[in-house]
Amino acid sequence: MYWYLLIGFLLGNGMPHFLFGSAGKIFRTPFGKESSPRLNVGWGLFNFILATLLVWWRVSAQSPEISDLVFLLVGFWLVVIMFGVSLRMFISNKTNAN
Repeated sequence: MYWYLLIGFLLGNGMPHFLFGSAGKIFRTPFGKESSPRLNVGWGLFNFILATLLVWWRVSAQSPEISDLVFLLVGFWLVVIMFGVSLRMFISNKTNAN
């Protein structure tokens, strides 16, 4: 059950990194506050690949139940909310510095 929470978190975490990197924008990663677009694309892909491997591993062990899918959505939405809050702070820090 908690594996699906992690899978949702990884999917939600990979999305903004991949999108910012693909758009050529600098965005923070665990490797630095202002990581390059290339690093963000790589970090986003790493999250997607890890989530895919975990889904493959969990589904091969047993079919997901409704509660597992709820945990996946909770993990996804927690990271989306986290990024929504921190993205606003990140953008306001960039505009205040200029």
